[in-house]
Amino acid sequence: MLHQLGIDMYSRINLNATNYTSSIPFIDTNLVRNFDFDELQQVYRSYCIYKDFASVMPLFIEEYMYPQSDVHCYFESRVNLVGFTLMFKYNARNVAAAQFAWNYHKPWIRLGIKSLEYLCCYYKDQGFDYMYLGGDEPYKRQLQGYEICPPMY
Repeated sequence: MLHQLGIDMYSRINLNATNYTSSIPFIDTNLVRNFDFDELQQVYRSYCIYKDFASVMPLFIEEYMYPQSDVHCYFESRVNLVGFTLMFKYNARNVAAAQFAWNYHKPWIRLGIKSLEYLCCYYKDQGFDYMYLGGDEPYKRQLQGYEICPPMY
């Protein structure tokens, strides 16, 4: 109801309430430390064009290089980068999905949802409790452990 009134609602996944596997059909996943920034930017550009965003926040190379950043890359046939997720670890219990992008080369894969499921499994296995997703969106509500962040009192 609050979301319908234009009040921002922020969401997260309680990782302890999830039971996902660490594989994505047809896609190889890797946590990448040495990456090609230009290749990531090209995927981001393709994603923004496909989604026809009126305005986008630029991604800066420094964001990928922060010690608390993780870059999960998604490959087809182990070599073709088709997407990535930039994650930000707040501390040992809380992580945020900062940016996801993919090139929509095969939309039926549903890489956006599948990558969230994979990340839930990955960070749960790493001992994290919550994965923050930003604003409440209908597609996020289908995820196990999904909840609206509680208010501050």
